[in-house]
Amino acid sequence: MYIYRNNQVRKIKDGITLDELKANGYFDKHPGAVVCNKPPTMQTLNKYAYNGIAKAIDGCKVEPDGHCQHGKPSWLLALGYI
Repeated sequence: MYIYRNNQVRKIKDGITLDELKANGYFDKHPGAVVCNKPPTMQTLNKYAYNGIAKAIDGCKVEPDGHCQHGKPSWLLALGYI
């Protein structure tokens, strides 16, 4: 499990669950934090850039330099490649 916060993607330590994060007030302290899947590989990021269609961190389809209707950035933006 990964967290996107402050324009960075970070892996959550092994053994920590989403329920524990919620119970400890993580999302109260960091209201903009988003739980996301594992970041795509470089090969996938290259496809996104070449094809002109990417995925946002929540799985929506977006332009490589865009945000989805939920306001989440493309993986290319989230990882700092654009």
